[in-house]
Amino acid sequence: MKVLISGMASWHMDKTAASFEKLGILSGMWVSNKNRGLPSGKYKRIWPYHLGMKPFYHVAPAYLEEEMRWRNLWLYDCWVRRQELPADVDVVQCPMGSCSPVFDLAEASGRTILKVFEAMNGHPTTQRGYWQREADIHSPGFRVPVGEKVWSRMNREIHRADCVLCPSTYVMESMVANGVSPEKCLLNHFGSDTSLFFKREKEDIPSFPKFIITGNLTVRKGHQYLFLAFQKLVEQYPDAELHVYGGIRPDFRPLWEKWKTCPHLYHHASVSQQELARRLASCTAFILPSLEEGFARSLLEAMAVGLPIIATHESGATTLLDGRSARIIPAADAEAIYRAMKELCDNPALVHRLGEQAYAAFGGSENTWEAYAGRLAEAYRERLERLRESAGQRGSR
Repeated sequence: MKVLISGMASWHMDKTAASFEKLGILSGMWVSNKNRGLPSGKYKRIWPYHLGMKPFYHVAPAYLEEEMRWRNLWLYDCWVRRQELPADVDVVQCPMGSCSPVFDLAEASGRTILKVFEAMNGHPTTQRGYWQREADIHSPGFRVPVGEKVWSRMNREIHRADCVLCPSTYVMESMVANGVSPEKCLLNHFGSDTSLFFKREKEDIPSFPKFIITGNLTVRKGHQYLFLAFQKLVEQYPDAELHVYGGIRPDFRPLWEKWKTCPHLYHHASVSQQELARRLASCTAFILPSLEEGFARSLLEAMAVGLPIIATHESGATTLLDGRSARIIPAADAEAIYRAMKELCDNPALVHRLGEQAYAAFGGSENTWEAYAGRLAEAYRERLERLRESAGQRGSR
C-alpha cells in the first residue's frame, strides 16, 4: 500500500509524510512548502501556488493573507490537474479544501483508490457558524475570510471521500451532526515530537500561578473568555501570570487593544519548538478554551511536558482526557475558566496530580508521529481492502 499526500500547505502533513516514509508506504507529497527532508523523488513543490502567495506572506495585512490563501486555490488546482497520479498510489490523503483535483485524478485513473478527506477542523458548516457567531458578538463587522465557494467545495469533498480523517472526538461528532456517516469517519489523534516535548520534573513547577496558552489569538479559540477569567483571577491572586504565545489575527485585533493593558497578561511572539518546550515546563497549567478546533497540537505538547490541562471539549481535549484527568470546561464560559484556574491556585498538590494524569493520558514517549502514522496505515489497509471488495462485487454484477 502506498499513500500520496497533497495539499496547498503542509500544516502538520510534513510530519505525517516523513513517518509514512519511515514505514515504507509514502508514494509522494505534493505541497507548496519547501521540502523538509523527504527524498527528492518523492516530493513535488507546487510552485504556482507558492509564488502566488509569496507577496501575501511578507507584506500584506494578515486578513488579506488569510483570504488569499483560499482565493488562490485555482493555482493549486491548475498545477494538480497537470500531474499524473503515480502508478503505485493506493490512497490519496488531502486536507479540507485541497481534495477536489486530487480526487479527480484518483477517479479518472480507473483504479480503486481510497480517497481521504483530512478534517483540520470541525465540519465546514459548524466551523463557519461558530467562527462567524463569535465575530458578530466580539468583533462586529468582521467576516470570516473564507468564501462561500470554498465552504461549498469542502462539503462536496466530504461527500466524495471514502474516508473522513478526524483528529478528535469533537471533529467526528461535528461530522456526524452534519449528516456524515459514522462509518465514514476515522478517528486518529495526532502525535508529538517527544524528543523536544518531554516530561518535566516536579521541581520545575513554579511557586506562583503561571498559566500559558499557545496559538493565534482569534475569537474562534476563545481568548476573549480566557482574558475575562484571568482579569477576575488576578484581583485575588496579584502574583498570577498569563502568558500568551502567537500572532494576533484580524478578528481579535480590536479586542487586544482592550486587553493588552491587563496586569500580568503577557503576549509573546511565536518561538521555536525547543524554546516553547522550555517555557511550557516552567508554567503551572495549559489553557485552551477553543470554541472550534481540530485538535491543537499545542495541547498534546503540553500533555507531553506534564502540564495540567484546562480545556473545552471543542478543543479536542476529550479525545484523550476526561473530567478526572483534566478540567474540561464549557465553551464560551469565562466563569468556568476562572473556577478551574482558581482551583489550581488554591491546591498545589492538584497541579502535580493533574500534570501526572495528563502525561499518562498522552501516552508518554510512545505517542509519536510514527505511532500516529502507524495507526493510519493499519486503518487505511483495512478500508482499502473493503473498498476493493465492494468494487469487485459491483464489477461482477
